[in-house]
Amino acid sequence: MAGKANGSDGGDWSFLADVDNRALNEGFKNFGKFGDRNFTGNNMTLKNCDKWLKEAGVIGKVITTTDTSIAFKQVVGNNDKVITFEKFKTFLFKLALRASKEAPQEEIIKIVEKLQLKLEPSTSGTTSAMKTNVIDRLTDTSKYTGSHKERFDAEGKGRGKEGREDIPSKTGYVTGFNKDAPKS
Repeated sequence: MAGKANGSDGGDWSFLADVDNRALNEGFKNFGKFGDRNFTGNNMTLKNCDKWLKEAGVIGKVITTTDTSIAFKQVVGNNDKVITFEKFKTFLFKLALRASKEAPQEEIIKIVEKLQLKLEPSTSGTTSAMKTNVIDRLTDTSKYTGSHKERFDAEGKGRGKEGREDIPSKTGYVTGFNKDAPKS
């Protein structure tokens, strides 16, 4: 194993016989397509690699984003921006070597197990609808006064154009005629 550590194949993966390669490949595809319009189905950017590694808890005190950047460039070269699944395994092996030079096999098993627990990207930190007392106060139609309260019915529902404009009934043959007015 130590002899193959510096090779381009990323080492011998036979010790990971019990690892479900399909699950790792599924996670690779899910994180690869996250936010990437150019996703072809078999590649991933460094940004998405870092996202997966962070969410899985691999990136921390021992392995940093600097380590991932260095390992990524070692595997794909300086000109490529994406990594294939086969090169991704080599990338993981290089990270395991950075984390533990004495026992990279144990380290890669830990990394793969963590990655298999997190196969779907999360959207934490995204903008969500704000629901505070300010919004409740602004949308409470019982507090509206003047002509604005005419825009809502008794239940607080908007009346649409009927609440904003005076629409003439257009019933009658004379402009001032009101058919419901009492006759004198």
